Amino acid sequence: MVFSSNDSTGQLAEILLVTARLFDNSGAAISLFDDQDRLLYGNTQYYDLICHPQGTYPYWPDIVRDNYAKSQGLIIGADDIELWIEAALAKRRVQAYRQFEVDAWDGRWLLMTETQIQDGGLLDIGVDITEAKNITTALKQEYENALVKAETDLLTDMGNRHALERLRNILMSKGRHFQVTALMIDIDQFKPYNDTLGHLQGDLCLRQVAQSIRNSLRVSEAYPIRLGGDEFLVLMLGAPLSLAQQVARKIRSSVRKSAIPHPTTGSGLITLSMGLASREIADSESLSLLLKDADDALYQAKRSGRDCIIDPQGCSES
Repeated sequence: MVFSSNDSTGQLAEILLVTARLFDNSGAAISLFDDQDRLLYGNTQYYDLICHPQGTYPYWPDIVRDNYAKSQGLIIGADDIELWIEAALAKRRVQAYRQFEVDAWDGRWLLMTETQIQDGGLLDIGVDITEAKNITTALKQEYENALVKAETDLLTDMGNRHALERLRNILMSKGRHFQVTALMIDIDQFKPYNDTLGHLQGDLCLRQVAQSIRNSLRVSEAYPIRLGGDEFLVLMLGAPLSLAQQVARKIRSSVRKSAIPHPTTGSGLITLSMGLASREIADSESLSLLLKDADDALYQAKRSGRDCIIDPQGCSES
């Protein structure tokens, strides 16, 4: 146990002498600074975090500068170390007690506490929380993976209705209006396809159509969703109707090129009916109206003989 010999810090040194053995065997990184931010005491674990040898008593800013230059000790994410030090000094001694988490260059995580003591001294204690942090990170990752699975249609790898609700909440949280275009898609006469060829073949057909939809989405902020059965939805944020029409034509062309046999249709191939709608979305109700508009356009496409695209003006494109 070594202390700075600064006579003006005698009272602090007396406090440390009483608790020195506890500090040295605690496993925590412990340091004490005077009111000028000069190191008065550091245990072995603390000196392991800094570039200065044990028995030296540098000022805190110098410790930070040297660690930053040599990538040692606690990680500091800053381009300008002097600005970082200035900002950090402004936070020291503002509160009687504060705590925060930091990571170190050797891979550890520490929970740091700063406690003001008499005459402006500052007691810093760093407790290794690496194991707890790793467990927390693993649990968070498992939760996020489960969340992704809960919002993903396992058959087509698209979003499902849960994903649609999350997207709705995200849109509502942005607090501003968005132009959103919806493309509702339905496989023509899919029930007789399933009844004739069986559900396994039906699942394969759904995956093929889903792949055609995903491959046709080359616009930013486009979200493909399987609503259920053979019904799909693509929401395009900020996309003009003309671009959404191009996407619809690409999807139709891709499915035609796939030439998926359908034993009960006149063409002998799988075809799609699609309905387009576009609205400025300001709230949850306007998004619901957009989906209804797209659904109405889809049913109009079916009533018009299927294998076509209906846009908001009721124009049919086969």
